[in-house]
Amino acid sequence: MSLEHRKSPTLELASAIEQAREAGHTVYSLSTPTFQDQSPDVFAQNVLKTTLSPEMGLEALRERARDVLFPKWDLPGHECVVTGGAKATIFSVLRASLSPGDRVLVISPHWPTYEDLAKLAHLETLFLATRAEEDFAIDPAALHAALRDSGAKAVLCSNPGNPSGKIYSSSELDQLNTATKQAGAILIIDESFSNIVFEPDKWRNARCAEADNLFVINSFSKNYHLQGLRLGACLLPGKWVSAVVSVHQTILSAAPTPSQHMALAITNSIAAHIDEYTEQRRLMLGFIAARGWPHIATEGTFYVFPCIPNIGVFRRKLEERGIFSLAGETFGESYRDHTRICFGKPVTEVRAMVAIMEDILDSEQGGGA
Repeated sequence: MSLEHRKSPTLELASAIEQAREAGHTVYSLSTPTFQDQSPDVFAQNVLKTTLSPEMGLEALRERARDVLFPKWDLPGHECVVTGGAKATIFSVLRASLSPGDRVLVISPHWPTYEDLAKLAHLETLFLATRAEEDFAIDPAALHAALRDSGAKAVLCSNPGNPSGKIYSSSELDQLNTATKQAGAILIIDESFSNIVFEPDKWRNARCAEADNLFVINSFSKNYHLQGLRLGACLLPGKWVSAVVSVHQTILSAAPTPSQHMALAITNSIAAHIDEYTEQRRLMLGFIAARGWPHIATEGTFYVFPCIPNIGVFRRKLEERGIFSLAGETFGESYRDHTRICFGKPVTEVRAMVAIMEDILDSEQGGGA
């Protein structure tokens, strides 16, 4: 298997936007967030300790992670481990639990990094596509058939969904968990947007029963605007703790100690950032609904993933007006007529982008570009 890897599509987009801004242009990213720098809050904590932390993370932060990232989960047989971010966690789980050549079934649309991490672990990636017109629901029959026909040893999904914005219900997660266990595969649920939810009751119930094949992954990055700290956490079945931690040790030794102390201080004094997205979500979903584009009204994350007529022309016109976006196929080959729209930005930026998009579409007599 070739080890040639692509660059991160989201980081490439960020680089293109930064270059345009350095050249003096006013540009926006339709598909990625704009976060306020947390440096003043971070440095005010004065916690830059540099000694190596325990391999599973600081005990106090492991307890804090259970409280602020995994409060709905009742998994007494799982250990909470602090890691060097969601990417490092997913790779460590895949590398520790699967063998080279095994297959991973990814629920699509999906975060493109899932493919890259599986490839890095010498695994083959397969996809189970879901559709906006069907609320991105997982078809149980299609899931069982995909597991049976592929022999996949792992199923990987995000909840809330990136880029779909969907929250899987408890019944959907139970079906996913049962099908995966019956197939002798592991189930990895990436909950990196656990505190950015707009359907709190549905989210609190979005869990499944404890199982020794269930891995739940989370991140401090999106929930607390701390991407630069590269810090995550996971709930690992007891029998897998040693193997996963060993892989994580090989690539990182342990999660960075300064980041852990900063996160411990920050999460003690700053709430997650859900409230600040309410108006942005209303503006963006209102614009999309008015156009009749198939989508689901974002239940979690700050993304929405509509299907847009003449998407290629629309994206080209957006770029001509200074709005850069990610191609829909970034999130799966089935989604060439979609794009990920992000409202995780200052409200002024969302208003500016909506105004430009309305102007483009209205100039075409409402014909969808």
